[in-house]
Amino acid sequence: MQSAATMQPSAAVNPTNDPGGFGVPIPFANLLGIRVVEQTRERATLHVHLKPEFLNSWGVANGGVVMTMLDLCMGAAVRGHLGQALSVLTIDASMSFMNPARGDFTATGRVLRPGKSMMFCEAEAHDADGTLLAKALGTMKAMLPKEDK
Repeated sequence: MQSAATMQPSAAVNPTNDPGGFGVPIPFANLLGIRVVEQTRERATLHVHLKPEFLNSWGVANGGVVMTMLDLCMGAAVRGHLGQALSVLTIDASMSFMNPARGDFTATGRVLRPGKSMMFCEAEAHDADGTLLAKALGTMKAMLPKEDK
């Protein structure tokens, strides 16, 4: 497993502004308590503890929490694939929901087709029993450092 600490940082990062282990500060991920479990060249896995504040009127995870997990997971997959702690922008994303999240869940993402900075990715969210909750396909852009000319 490659941790964010072993990647090449693009800016000063410390545990205070990166408690989730992304390698870059992501305040919204920190607010939700989303954490990197694994980040390698092949995949990234994230986990979230489903707090009561994250539920909708039906008592299941708000779709925005699930979408955020999938989006962050694809970004983490790009960082892991490149082995660099850098910002990743979502260019396009498509989400499909299969089952409601009723408790803690994980998301696993991978790069399907890498490019120099644009990457086609996918991510899936599963509950503790392995039930598929949602799936995403996305185009992500790695914000690579500008080359000196």
